[in-house]
Amino acid sequence: MRDRSYLLELVSKSDFRPKAFPESGILVVQAITSDADLCKHLWIEAGRGFWTEREDWTSERWRTYLSEAAISFCIARKATEEIGFFELARDNENMKIEGLGLLPHWRNRGLGAGLLSAATQRAFDCGAKRIWLHTATDDHPNALPNYRKRGYRIYHEEELKNPLPNHQPDRE
Repeated sequence: MRDRSYLLELVSKSDFRPKAFPESGILVVQAITSDADLCKHLWIEAGRGFWTEREDWTSERWRTYLSEAAISFCIARKATEEIGFFELARDNENMKIEGLGLLPHWRNRGLGAGLLSAATQRAFDCGAKRIWLHTATDDHPNALPNYRKRGYRIYHEEELKNPLPNHQPDRE
């Protein structure tokens, strides 16, 4: 057993293998600063059990963060119900997928592939030449396979120094 940390990248649009949402009626909309409390809720609930960053952020910190030009927080909805989010952070021609997640009752329905595809397409549409992200063995078990199926490749791997408590890493 070992806990691993991975950095992945997609450096060519020709390597991107998008997948549509398997359900109709899902829309992705850009959050605005007045959505700060909703963004906080989505970040915490989609990440529960997988990450703990930002749990202590105040609504004001979220509003300030969302107002930054380099940040694009997008909310996925089906009809009027939020299903998840993704967040992109620009650094010149690089775009980092800072976060991506589905709310618990929307998981394991194939929606993660559509959400990752929407995030990747949005990054390319914004002019990204390279899209990168971080994941680890304490993320959702479908995360790493989904990234790889969409065309992302691992460019760095190392031991995860601070795995989440109670995490059960994959057995080798």
